[in-house]
Amino acid sequence: MPETRQTYAAEDLFAAWLDTAARTPGEPLRIQVGGEVRLFEPETEPRFTDPAHVQQMVDRVLAHLCATGSRYDDPEGVDAAAIPVVVRPRRGHRQAHYEHGELPARGVIAIPPREVGGSWSLRGAVVLHELAHHLCPGTGHDRAFRTTFLRLLEDLGMPVLADLLHTAYRLNGLDTGVDDEDRTLLRIGRLLRQAERTSNTAERDAFFAKAQSLATRHQIVLAVARATAGAEERSEEPTWETVLIGESGKRSLARYVRLLLEIARANDVRAAIYTSNTRVTLYGFGSDIAVVKALYAALVTQMVADGDAHLRAGAHKSDTRLVWDARRRAWQERPVHGSTARAAFYEAWADHVGERLRRARDAARDAAVAAERAAGSTVPTAPSVTSAQAAPAATSSSTELALRAKEVEVVDYFSRMQRDHGIRGTWKGAAYAGHAAPGSRDAGIAAAARARLGTERAITRG
Repeated sequence: MPETRQTYAAEDLFAAWLDTAARTPGEPLRIQVGGEVRLFEPETEPRFTDPAHVQQMVDRVLAHLCATGSRYDDPEGVDAAAIPVVVRPRRGHRQAHYEHGELPARGVIAIPPREVGGSWSLRGAVVLHELAHHLCPGTGHDRAFRTTFLRLLEDLGMPVLADLLHTAYRLNGLDTGVDDEDRTLLRIGRLLRQAERTSNTAERDAFFAKAQSLATRHQIVLAVARATAGAEERSEEPTWETVLIGESGKRSLARYVRLLLEIARANDVRAAIYTSNTRVTLYGFGSDIAVVKALYAALVTQMVADGDAHLRAGAHKSDTRLVWDARRRAWQERPVHGSTARAAFYEAWADHVGERLRRARDAARDAAVAAERAAGSTVPTAPSVTSAQAAPAATSSSTELALRAKEVEVVDYFSRMQRDHGIRGTWKGAAYAGHAAPGSRDAGIAAAARARLGTERAITRG
C-alpha cells in the first residue's frame, strides 16, 4: 500500500536523523524543510540490549500512560494502555512486528534479537512504532496510526521527537492536512501535563522551557510565512480577545493580571487592563493569543496552589514587622498579615515565571536566527552613517526581519485599537509587597522555579 510505503520511508528518515543526533551530542539537529532550516534538540532515544530489555521498557511505558491518565480507547471503549503486551524474540532478522493476542495479554511484539542480526530493531523508534499498533489496533499505517504514534511520543515527554517525526511524515507527503497551530497547542498542553506529573524540579523546569520554546518557534515560523506571503495569501491578521480574570472585589486580581502580562510580553502580545482588574483585553495574532491563554490557564492555578501551601505551612510567619502596642506602650514584633505575605509571594512568582519565559523565548529566537545565518540566508539592510564615510551595509536574516515586521504590525494595531477602544492611562498594578515580606517573596521565587504546570485541558480553545 502506498501509505504504508510512505510511512516506512518517513520513519527511516526519522531514524537516520536520530542516528545523526546521537553522533553529535550537544549539537542541534539542522533539518532543511522547504526553504527553511529548522533546529531540533531531540530527546535521547532509548536503546536496548535484547527483547527482555524491551519488555521492561514496554511495561514502564504502559504503566506511565495509565498513571498519567493517557487513555487510548479502542472502538469498544477499552483503554489499550491498560492491557499488557508481551515481547518475544523473533526468528527472522528483517522485521519487527505486532500481532494481536488473546486477553489478558492482547498484544505481542516480536523483536529480532541481536544474535540473529536484529540490532537495528533494538531502539525506541522501532519499539514505540510497534507499541502504537497496540494502542491503535487494526488501522494499518493510516493517519489514525500516525496520529497515535505522535501522541505516544508526546505523552512520554518527547515532544521534540514527535515534532521531528511529524516533519518526516510531512516531507514524505503524509498528514499535510494537519493543522499546525492545533498540533502545536496540543504539544504545549502535553508538555504542561508532563510538568504537572513529575516531582523532579529539573525535569519540570525542562518541560516548562520546552513549552515556551515550542511556542516561540511556532511564532517564528508563522512570522516568516506572513512576511513572505503575498497580501492576498495572508490568512492571519492581528486581532483582540478579552480574558476574564475574576469577579469584581476578589482579592489578588492585580497579581493575576501581573502574571498574564508577563506571559503576554514573552509572546508578542499587548494588553489593556480594565480598571477593576477583572478583565484584560489581549491584542496580537490569534495564534499568539491562544498560547498566552494556554500558559495562563495552566500557571495561574499553580500560583494560587503554591501560595496557599505557603500560607498553610505558616512559613510566612518568619516575616515580621514592628507594631506599636498602645497598652504596653512599646513596639512589638509581629508576623506580617497573611494577605501581605500572599501578595509578596504572587508578585515574586509571576516575575520569576516571566523571566523564565523570556529566557526560553530569546534562546529559541537566537537559535532560529543562528541556523538561518549558518545556512547563508541573509539580506542586506540599510547602512547606518556615523561620519562622512558610509558604513558597510549590515545584513539581517529573514527571520529577524520577519520578527521585527511582526512586532511593528502588532504595535501599530494596538495603537489603532487604543484610539478605537478609548484606552487611556497606564496600568500601575498594586502596591509592591515584596519589601514587607521578604521571606514570602523568596518562597515565591523558589516555587516559580519548580512551577508545576497544568493539564492539556487548560488549552482547549473556545
